Amino acid sequence: MMQSDCNPEAQAADLLRQKRPQEAVRVLDPYCGKNPGNARAWFLLGVAHHQSGQPEAALPALERAIGIEPRLVQARSAKGAVLCDLGRQQEALQVYRKALHLAPEDAQLLVNLGVVQEQLGDAPGALERYDQALKFQPDFAAALLNRGALLIRLARPEQALANNRRLAESHPAWDDAQYNLGEVLLALGRWDEALAAYERALAITPASAKTLFAKGLALAMLRRFDEAQHAFARAKSLDPATVAQCLRAAAALAGGKASDLTPQVIYLLKESQRMENCDWAGRDEYVADFETLIESALGRPDELTERALLFRSLALPVRDKARLALAGSISTQIANTVRAEHPIPFVHQCRGSGRLKIGYVSPDFRTHPTAFLTRSLYGLHDRTKFEVYGYSLHPGDGSELRRDIERGCDHFRELSTQSDREAAETIHTDGIDVLIDLAGYTTLSRTEIFAASPAPVQVGYLGFPHSMGAAFMQYYIADSVVAPAGAECLFTESLVYMPDSYFIFNDRQKIQTCPFSRAEAGLPETGFVFCCFNNHYKIEPAVFDIWMRLLKRVPGSILWLYQGGAAAAKNLCREAELRGVAPGRLVFAPHVPNEMHIARYRLADLFLDTFVCNAHTTAIEALWAGLPVLTCPGRAMPSRVAASLLSAAGLGEMIANSPHQYEEDAYRLATQKGELARVRDKLDGQRATAPLFDTGRHVRNLESAYEAMWHRHETGRPPAPFHVADLTRIEH
Repeated sequence: MMQSDCNPEAQAADLLRQKRPQEAVRVLDPYCGKNPGNARAWFLLGVAHHQSGQPEAALPALERAIGIEPRLVQARSAKGAVLCDLGRQQEALQVYRKALHLAPEDAQLLVNLGVVQEQLGDAPGALERYDQALKFQPDFAAALLNRGALLIRLARPEQALANNRRLAESHPAWDDAQYNLGEVLLALGRWDEALAAYERALAITPASAKTLFAKGLALAMLRRFDEAQHAFARAKSLDPATVAQCLRAAAALAGGKASDLTPQVIYLLKESQRMENCDWAGRDEYVADFETLIESALGRPDELTERALLFRSLALPVRDKARLALAGSISTQIANTVRAEHPIPFVHQCRGSGRLKIGYVSPDFRTHPTAFLTRSLYGLHDRTKFEVYGYSLHPGDGSELRRDIERGCDHFRELSTQSDREAAETIHTDGIDVLIDLAGYTTLSRTEIFAASPAPVQVGYLGFPHSMGAAFMQYYIADSVVAPAGAECLFTESLVYMPDSYFIFNDRQKIQTCPFSRAEAGLPETGFVFCCFNNHYKIEPAVFDIWMRLLKRVPGSILWLYQGGAAAAKNLCREAELRGVAPGRLVFAPHVPNEMHIARYRLADLFLDTFVCNAHTTAIEALWAGLPVLTCPGRAMPSRVAASLLSAAGLGEMIANSPHQYEEDAYRLATQKGELARVRDKLDGQRATAPLFDTGRHVRNLESAYEAMWHRHETGRPPAPFHVADLTRIEH
């Protein structure tokens, strides 16, 4: 007879090794009752309860073991793990520290302590513990595993790579070691090496769903899409739940929806993230791939329907036709899904007489550029003609901005807790005549609501500078600058041309009156300040080339940029150095409250716009602060917004007709103080009268547009393009 058959402690230990904890509990319960002074038996019982998913029962057993034998380090370590599972990390921390006094060189204890410190947000302390564990046990797998994952979270990928190589080399037969090496290689964009690491992991454990999925990610980034799809399918067949979790994680990292992540979408999203961080290597090839993949997906609406791709394409020189085709694929997929779930459409009754009901839908009724721009729009509507509804798709942030918007509406509905169908039914029940989408395909938008057509007239406006490509959207509000002659073919909606600019601004926007100095803003006391506070994803190599040449041509000048992310700033400094410009001549402005942000524009001398995707809100805020903006419009709407703003501000001379003229105009304004002063004086003199800053005038013209749309619908005529007459001018 084996010893474990007659020794309950040994028998229980064997059962625990075999992962049969409930049987171990049945062995140990009576044994501990008969041997209440046996510390090891109580320890094993605590472990058995813990492994059985009963931490509340495990804790008293472990405390009995420690009470009998205070120096039993294993029991203290196990108690710490149980407390962690119970969410009592601070107590676990104290338990592990006491255990460490008893065994200061115990590598496992050090790792456990590090894990708790991570959970409590003490990343430096956790890293120190892992380092200490490796000092005493250089190849300790748990320490290397946790240390590598923590270094990745701390954005120290090169150190994580060295760590994970060490782990893989010291434990070559451990699949998790190879997998973790693949993970850091994937994060570093070293796709071939990541794939090789995953292949090694699969050679050890062929049926690992998470490794197969990761292999698919590497294959997608290598543009081996069919192989990637095969890897995803194989992983899903093995473990659908794990793949669903992996998809959610990948979507969070790539900025897309898990349901839309095909290998092609993964490649496009991940590479666009790199471009957005101003890592421009292979940019032309990527743009060509973008267009090719869009064209190859036509007719297959489930293949390329990730709406984040359309937004990201706005900052890339993607052909207009390809971008519109992508919009069409996205909207078709949305419409088909909504139609399949709810095949019976809404019926719109004749409204009769009374005020026109208009509804504004947005996830951005909070501290957000759209809210700053439209802050006074809602309250300025003529209540004798219009009843105004606001529909929020995202919970409020408690700001005064949010409260102003709520007060400006006759009715304000919070739809963030409703499903898409419920939200559409709410809008339909309210009897909205003209429904305005202020978000398009931006983050947190819910186009599915519009796809249900809860209102008879649906309009795209302001928040998304592109056609939605959707049959369920009848109109798009633009102007003749952002949509010049011939641009109709770039929209599936009928264009409504506003007089002057389509852009709206809150002419009650405050600017901090308390002056502050250049030094307080981190700027040099002297020298010309070129400024561009656009998001970094809008910066492209061609315009950056011009900016660097300007810095070299204008001695003592600096380029003032928005701070954004650390990766983008690092890349921009590297790109400056490659062009022969000292990185110190790039100054990054931190985030500050909006009133202070607008005020600091006055410390700059000239705002330099980007090309493919212009400054939008940023440009109008600069102009409001009195800072001249220089732009060079392209063909597509995102590249023409600043030109629209400058035209409506009466500063047409600040619109260059070529990149060469843009550069020469910038140089002239930077070196001829009188020229720049003239532009500044003109801007200051016209701010009170320019159409761009006349919010009331803009609202009257918007109302005229809504009435014209509704009149066409009411008289049975289909949507058609039209120009809005400037009512304010007529009245004058």
